[in-house]
Amino acid sequence: MISTTKIQSNRRYRADEIFYQIGKGFWLPFCLAGIWFAHGGYERYGQLAACEVRRICGFPCPGCGGTRAFYNLFLGEFARSFYLNPTVIYGVLAYFHFMLLYFYRKHVSGTIQKKEIHIQYYMYVAIAVILTQWAVKIINFLHIL
Repeated sequence: MISTTKIQSNRRYRADEIFYQIGKGFWLPFCLAGIWFAHGGYERYGQLAACEVRRICGFPCPGCGGTRAFYNLFLGEFARSFYLNPTVIYGVLAYFHFMLLYFYRKHVSGTIQKKEIHIQYYMYVAIAVILTQWAVKIINFLHIL
């Protein structure tokens, strides 16, 4: 007969469980950094986050507008944040969706052991959002020329 301590030590962690644990630790520092950045940090250090790709090449990069979108998110200007870089808003919404879904499955319905949450789908959508907003920015940039 195998003891329960041996079973626990051989346990493999699932990706959704690891991301949930990381997400619990990520929440408070993210909010504190956002509040600091929105209330003084952007004015002092925002120019350090200027896009080097755009400065060198002249074209917007896939992350262009991300710093300003983060800033506007924590000012409560969600529409402006979405306009600058929708990936920031998507990241926050995906985070909330994943954390609530995992919490519900683990603590309310008890179905977390039956089916893993496939994190890669969140990444596929993020890549699609990044590429779409980048294409729109390049098209707008080319129309300006």
